[in-house]
Amino acid sequence: MATTAVLIIASWIPLAMIARGRFSMSSEPRYQFMLDMAKQPKYREQAVSEVFADGRAMRPKVPGTVARGQLDEDDHYYRGFSAAVDPKTGKTTIRYYDGFPGQVKITESLVKRGQERYGICCAACHGLDGYGNGPVNQRAMELGTPISAASYHTLLVRGRPDGHIFNTITNGIRLMPPHGAQIPVEDRWAIVAYVRALQISQDPPLREQKAASSDQK
Repeated sequence: MATTAVLIIASWIPLAMIARGRFSMSSEPRYQFMLDMAKQPKYREQAVSEVFADGRAMRPKVPGTVARGQLDEDDHYYRGFSAAVDPKTGKTTIRYYDGFPGQVKITESLVKRGQERYGICCAACHGLDGYGNGPVNQRAMELGTPISAASYHTLLVRGRPDGHIFNTITNGIRLMPPHGAQIPVEDRWAIVAYVRALQISQDPPLREQKAASSDQK
């Protein structure tokens, strides 16, 4: 009987320790017999590692690697141009795509989305009308350092392929910085669609001009 009583009382000890740990306060970390992802052995930011020759635990991206699902192999949709290298000369030829990729359907909602994004990302320099007289450019002219934001209504810009305008938004051109990091691909194409709408509003195609003249008569 005495042995049984001792064993029963001894079985209460873990329960007592658990209860004490549950309700008491301590500056020491809790015991954790099974490690989870929050407590696993790992290197923290800016830590030192003896595994690598340079001693850095933080490793740079491996050149040429692509994240799963982010191959972005469709040149028309993701870049707006294709590049081909001449094996004889080694020169790279760039060809901009004219027209919108198959994933982009020109709808009223797309153009309205482009108008919204244009107002946020482009109008400050190029102006709401696309003539390049936005408030940033006007202020720069007042300071005597005009940025000469491009007008979308010049023959040069009007004649550029849609892919060229998309690439300009993505990578910038001359004084214009790149916006690819801030504007998703689908929104860049929406802006291209709205830029084309702005151009048509100022210089409609000849057939539409003739139709308008006939309506006026």
